[in-house]
Amino acid sequence: MKSVVVTAVLVAAPVQSAQNPQAPPAKTPAGQDVVIEGELETYIVVGTETTGWRLRSRNSEGRREYVEVLLTAEVAQGVRAGSRVQVRGTMKTRHYPERGDVDVLVARSVIEVARLQR
Repeated sequence: MKSVVVTAVLVAAPVQSAQNPQAPPAKTPAGQDVVIEGELETYIVVGTETTGWRLRSRNSEGRREYVEVLLTAEVAQGVRAGSRVQVRGTMKTRHYPERGDVDVLVARSVIEVARLQR
């Protein structure tokens, strides 16, 4: 009888530090209404907590910036990853046991601006 050895390799995206978790493109105080435009992405990291969505945009220097987005089931209807969207909502700080305090954009509405070709 032959034995088979299986080796599993886990690949994880880099985890951002709790001291500077995903700063929104324009640093705004928690609880303030904001409108941010960018590319909506699914965002799941092995071993840590997330909302499952993030918005990618570029700052004035051309660097990518990310803000985690919390979409309710009602707001998420018809939303697709890989779309350029405009998200209107409120910045909140969410506490995760492993990641610490994270700034999260709690979306009230999402408007698709353009569908990106891949």
